[in-house]
Order: sequence, then C-alpha cells, then structure tokens
Amino acid sequence: MGRTASIGDFVRLHPNVVVYSGCELGTRVVVHAGSVIGSDGYGYVLDRGKHRKVPRIGKVVIEADVEIGANVAIDRGALGPTVIGEGTKIDNLV
Repeated sequence: MGRTASIGDFVRLHPNVVVYSGCELGTRVVVHAGSVIGSDGYGYVLDRGKHRKVPRIGKVVIEADVEIGANVAIDRGALGPTVIGEGTKIDNLV
C-alpha cells in the first residue's frame, strides 16, 4: 500500500495486490490476487533517435462496487486520472 493511497469501506484486497500512492479505491471494491493498481504504465517518445520514457503523473480512481480479477494491471494516467467507473467488472489477466 502506498502511503497516500485512499481505501474505502468494505474493500477486499487479496494476496499480493499492490496499490501505489495516490490511488483511490471506493467502497466495496474487490481486487483479486496479484493485481497492481497505479503502476507507471508504458509511454515512450522518440527523441533524437532514442526512446525516452514519458512519466505518468495521473492517478487511478476506482469507484464503488468494482471487482478486478487476478493479475490485472491498471496504470496511472499520463496527465489526468485513470477512472474505473462504478460497478465495473474486469476479468483476469487484463
């Protein structure tokens, strides 16, 4: 758990879940084993013939009643938040 992560009531985090700082999980969220919330993501730009990583400064907001399957990665947004809307269900390995 990141120091500034916000976790709502009745949230269930299964084994080996990672929630990075700045992430917000609403009430009754379930995150299954091995999932990562708020990772840096994959963003590069070609700069003078070299690939340079573009930092992600957004956050992740997971609204109420969401279920996230096992081994799912939800990356931070590039500029704004990545939002998983209320009631969303995400299968494993996404």
